[in-house]
Amino acid sequence: MLFLLRPRQTWMPYALPRSAPQQNVYSEQLHKAYSSTRRVEPATPSTAADPLSALKDLGELHQNGLLTDDEFAAAKAKVLADPGDAA
Repeated sequence: MLFLLRPRQTWMPYALPRSAPQQNVYSEQLHKAYSSTRRVEPATPSTAADPLSALKDLGELHQNGLLTDDEFAAAKAKVLADPGDAA
């Protein structure tokens, strides 16, 4: 058997904690580095949801058999109840 002896570890194997401003700068640098590697454009949320187009889409899904009558009624009620949160 071979036993390798090494000196005691007198240094910390991790970096010292950063102050809040330093951590914010570091986090922003990481975010920029990560954002530059994205291959897909970030999704842009639509500012105004159109309840009429949402109802048309639901109707098409229902006609194609992808939504049951109960699911269609629930989705339609949701669109009509709160048009700001549709889609």
